[in-house]
Amino acid sequence: MSRRVPPAAVRLARRDGFLTRTDLAAFGLERRAVDAVFRALPVIALPGYSRPLVRVVDYLDLIESSTFRDDRVRPCKGPRRVA
Repeated sequence: MSRRVPPAAVRLARRDGFLTRTDLAAFGLERRAVDAVFRALPVIALPGYSRPLVRVVDYLDLIESSTFRDDRVRPCKGPRRVA
């Protein structure tokens, strides 16, 4: 009996769930963005399971804190210019 895994979008709705690198790619993130997410968040590595996971709640918090609206100025990265 094979167990059917819900699509990533359905699992995203469960804040107590987990996401894989493949799930993040399914949301449209390219590989470098997926790598950045996994560097920024605590990673769950279960014994005997080769795919690392991140918690949905951590991912959603990261997206929220990385979203810049009219209430905040987006930080710029790069060399500072000294006048």
